[in-house]
Amino acid sequence: MIESEIRFLKDSIDKLVEIKTTASERLIARVLFVTHSEEYDEHDLLYEMVSTNTPEAYGMPGDYVLDFDKIVSVTPYVDPGTHS
Repeated sequence: MIESEIRFLKDSIDKLVEIKTTASERLIARVLFVTHSEEYDEHDLLYEMVSTNTPEAYGMPGDYVLDFDKIVSVTPYVDPGTHS
């Protein structure tokens, strides 16, 4: 992930984002916490799953952790039901 995407995640606490992963997963997630520490080599995202194209990869509903190295891209979520 690039620095602007990391900053975007940090600015998106409690907001919905769309994430594409290295496993070809596309998910909508509510950002709960972002860990980005060079000193401790910790780089991950704590999120609440809203929807995914791979529901079989998840067990019980809850919060999940995703390492930055598994994220291909992250963008703001735009609800397809809203009109501009």
